[in-house]
Amino acid sequence: MPGKPERRAELESKLLYILDQMSKEPDFINTYLHRSLEDPDTLVLYENWACSEQHFKDHHLKASYRREYEAVLADLLKAPRTLEFLTPVRDYQKAGN
Repeated sequence: MPGKPERRAELESKLLYILDQMSKEPDFINTYLHRSLEDPDTLVLYENWACSEQHFKDHHLKASYRREYEAVLADLLKAPRTLEFLTPVRDYQKAGN
């Protein structure tokens, strides 16, 4: 999410609240929040859910705890947010010694 530099703190604060709330959802698995090294105003989320894309869009994106965030998000970003849904191909873990 390419945040506006002058709104960086607000975007991050609102996003952390959302992450705390969504972590309580029964079909939430995990998420990783990253900050771009090239552009510190850009945040990237990688989320894993035990639900379909349609359920995510219909339920999670419309959850009551997201209403305020979704309503102001466009004003916090310098470009539109993009969502991409992925299918796992393979999982790698650190090899044992």
